[in-house]
Amino acid sequence: MKWASLPAALMAAVCLYAGFYYLGMFARRRGVLRNLFFSMTCFSISLYDFFCAALYNASSLAEGMHWQRYQFASLALFTIMLSWFIYYSVEYREKRIFVISTVVLLLFFVLGLTVRNELTLSLANPRMKHVELGGFLSVTYMEVNPGLIYRLQYIVMMFMALYVFYIGMRYFIDSEMRPGNPFLVAMIVLFAVTINDSLVGAGVYRFIYLLEYAYLFLIVYMASVLQNNFIDLNREVEELNVQLEEKINERTMELFFSEIGRGLYVEMLKEIPCGEDLKEMESSVAEEVTDRRLETVQKLSQDISIISNLEELLNRALNKAMEISGAITGCLYMVNEMNETELRAFRSMSPTVLSAEMEELTVRVFREQAYIITGSMRENGDDGAATIRPGDGRNVLIMPIYLRKDIIGVGYLEKAKETSIFTDTDARLLRAYLDQSANAMEYAFFYQRMINRKGGVTGGESRKPSISSTTEDKIRKALAYIEENYTSDISREGLAASLNMHPDSLGRFFRMYTDKKISEYINELRVRDAAKRLRETDENIIDIAFSVGFESLTTFNRAFLREMKITPTSYRKQEE
Repeated sequence: MKWASLPAALMAAVCLYAGFYYLGMFARRRGVLRNLFFSMTCFSISLYDFFCAALYNASSLAEGMHWQRYQFASLALFTIMLSWFIYYSVEYREKRIFVISTVVLLLFFVLGLTVRNELTLSLANPRMKHVELGGFLSVTYMEVNPGLIYRLQYIVMMFMALYVFYIGMRYFIDSEMRPGNPFLVAMIVLFAVTINDSLVGAGVYRFIYLLEYAYLFLIVYMASVLQNNFIDLNREVEELNVQLEEKINERTMELFFSEIGRGLYVEMLKEIPCGEDLKEMESSVAEEVTDRRLETVQKLSQDISIISNLEELLNRALNKAMEISGAITGCLYMVNEMNETELRAFRSMSPTVLSAEMEELTVRVFREQAYIITGSMRENGDDGAATIRPGDGRNVLIMPIYLRKDIIGVGYLEKAKETSIFTDTDARLLRAYLDQSANAMEYAFFYQRMINRKGGVTGGESRKPSISSTTEDKIRKALAYIEENYTSDISREGLAASLNMHPDSLGRFFRMYTDKKISEYINELRVRDAAKRLRETDENIIDIAFSVGFESLTTFNRAFLREMKITPTSYRKQEE
C-alpha cells in the first residue's frame, strides 16, 4: 500500500463510523431527517474515500480507470445526499430544484456504471498525472480523461454546489450567526473544495483532490450541532424538573391542608347533635346547639385561614410552646430584613413589661446561637406592673429558632417563680418543637404562594408570599448578584452554594419572591440591555446577543421575542 492512500483510508473509516452513529440517532428520532441524510452523506463520502485510496494504489492505467469510474458514481451519490442534508438543515421550503437534481444525478450514476466507452471513460484517452507539492508530497494519479457524460455530471455537481452554497449563505445571514460559526466554515470549505476537485477532475489544472479531507469540517459542524442540542435539551429538562417539583409541592400542600381541614372538622363536630337529635330538643336548646355548630364552622374557617396568616401562625406556635412548658409569659422574636430581631408575637398571663435588659438577653442568644436559662427575681415598678430583671432564681428560657441551618428567630419563655425552673431537657424539647414550627411556617409560605397563584388574594390587591426575613435577605443578595453579573454565565447551583442554600430551595423562594424563575429573570435583564443597545447603537445583532450573555443567537431571538413580543431585527427597524 502506498503511503499516499493512508489518509484517504483513515478518512473512509472515520466517515463510516460517523454514518452509523447518525443513522442510529435517526432510528431513535425518526422525525429528524437531517440526521438521516447526514448519515447517508457520510456513507457516500466514505465510499469515495475508499475508491480514492484504491486509485492511489493503482499500478496500471486500467486499474486506475476502474476505480475512477466508482469515484464518479460515489460523487453523484454524495452530491445528492449533501444537497438534501443542507435542505433539511436550513429548513428550506423550495424542493423542486433538489428533486430535479436528484433525478439527473441518479441518471448519471446509472449511465456511468453501464456505459463503458468514450462517453464515460476509455483507455484511448489516458491522462496520467504526477503532482508534487513543495517537494515533500508526491502523488501519481492513474486516470483517463472523462467523457461527455462525466463532464455533464461535473457541470450539474458544480451547479448544485453553487446553489447549496447560496441557500447556506442566506440561512447564515437570516439567522445572524457569528462569523466563526462551524456551519459557515464548513460551507465555505466544502464549496471551495468541490470547485477545486471538479476543475481538477475536468483537467483544467493539476492539483490534488481535497474532498476526502475537507469533509471532516462537516463532521465537526454536526458535532457542534449535537452538543448544542444536548445543552438545550439539558436546560429544558432542568426547567421541566423545576416545574414538576413545583406542581408536586402545590399538590402536596393541597392534600396536606385538605387533610388538616377534614381532621379538624371531624374532631370539632363529632360530639355535636344534629339532624333528628335536634328535633327532640326544646327550641331554646336547639337554638343553642345550632349556634354552637355555627361557631364550630367559624372556628374551622379560622383554623384553616391561619395558614395564610403568618402573624396568627406565630401566635398559635407561641401559645403551644407556653402550654408545653407551663410558661406564663412568652415572646417570639423573628429576624427582619436588617438581620435584627423584632418582636412578632407576645402573650402573658400576668401584667408584664419586658425590660431593656431582657431585650439584650434576646440579642445575645441571637448572636451566640445558644440558649440561656436563668433564675428569678421580681420587683414591682411604679405603675404596678411587674418589671422583669435578670437575677438568681428567675425561671426564664431563651433559645434560638432554626429553619434547617439558618437561625430565623428567638423564643422567650418564663415560668412563675413558684414552679420548677427550666432544665436542659426542657430546652431540647422546646427547641425541637419550635424548629418544627419553623417548618410549618415554610409550608404556610408554600400554601400562600399556591393561593396567590390561583387568584385567592382578596381585595383586588396582589401581595408577595410571606418569606422569612433570613431567606428574603438571601434572595435580595441573589438579585443584587444577578443584576451585576447577568452578562456572565450564572448557574443556579453556584448561586445557591454562595448563599448556603439548596438549589431547589433557592429556585422555589426566588420564584415566590419575584414570580419568575432564575433563568427567566436573567434573560429579562439581558433582553432589556440588548433592547437598549439596539436603540442606541449600531452594533451588529449577533455581537449584542453575545455581549449581554446569550450563548447563541437562536436563544437570544427566542428570549427577545418572548419578552418584547417582537424580533430583534424588527425592533431595531421600529426604533429607527
